[in-house]
Parts: sequence; structure tokens; C-alpha cells
Amino acid sequence: MTEKRLLAVLGFLLALIGGILLLARAFGGIGGSTTIDEVARRAVGAILGGLFIYKGRMSTGGLLTILIGVIAFILQAGSILEVVLIIIGGVLGIVGSEARATQ
Repeated sequence: MTEKRLLAVLGFLLALIGGILLLARAFGGIGGSTTIDEVARRAVGAILGGLFIYKGRMSTGGLLTILIGVIAFILQAGSILEVVLIIIGGVLGIVGSEARATQ
């Protein structure tokens, strides 16, 4: 397995796990003023960003997952674990796209 493929798989898995945890939090009940629809949209966005990373659009997926993670952090839609998983998945996507460009 090449380095770029390994980074893509890791970025996808982290974004997927973070998105699933956000979805579980949305359907399990949340505190604060954030509605279930808003949290579910961010979770689906994180999962789609991870899919972009996995399918080859690594920089687009990385930026999308980082943006979703930062928005979830600012709005406190999820716990710190979910946000960190999503952001790290996005960073791995961007790093993977740079590794891809240098080869």
C-alpha cells in the first residue's frame, strides 16, 4: 500500500468515525440550542468529506472535513472527540494530497 493510499484510508476512516459519532449524538438527544437537523447535516458533510478523501479528491475532502470540524467545534455540536477525529481526518487528506503531488 502506497503512502498516499494509506493516508487516504486513514483520513476516510477518521472522518467516517467522527461523522457517525456526530450522527449518534444527534439521534441520541443533544443539549443546547442546536437542532438535530443541523448536527445531522454536519455529520453527513463530514462523512462525504471522508468519501472525497478516499475516492481521490483528497484536497477537496480534506478542506471540507476541516471546515465541518471547525464549524462543529464553534457551535459545540459534538464532543471534543468527534471534532478532533473529523479535523485530523481532514488534515490527513490534505497531507495525502501533497504526498500525491510530489510523486
